[in-house]
Amino acid sequence: MRIEIRPAFDEAVMAAELPIRKAAAKMLGLLQELDLPQLWNHPGLNFEKLHGMIEPSTGRQLYSLRVTGSARAITCLLNGPTIVLVSLHIQHDKAYRK
Repeated sequence: MRIEIRPAFDEAVMAAELPIRKAAAKMLGLLQELDLPQLWNHPGLNFEKLHGMIEPSTGRQLYSLRVTGSARAITCLLNGPTIVLVSLHIQHDKAYRK
């Protein structure tokens, strides 16, 4: 799977504490090895649709990916398949606010 990283995601990872940075790096490595059906079914990543939420610049549906038990990456999918890492939220509940 192709991965595109938006600046907001990259900046949040760089500003995060070491365990979050390591988990994000591990997640990126895993994403590179998966195809789209594997992503949907991967139990550790918990890839799920965020109902009613779209990415403003592309109009694409947003999804959540587990980085750690509390941190979530907000993503969208482009054709190809490409996963776009839009943002990182250290606190799980804040990831789901519009």
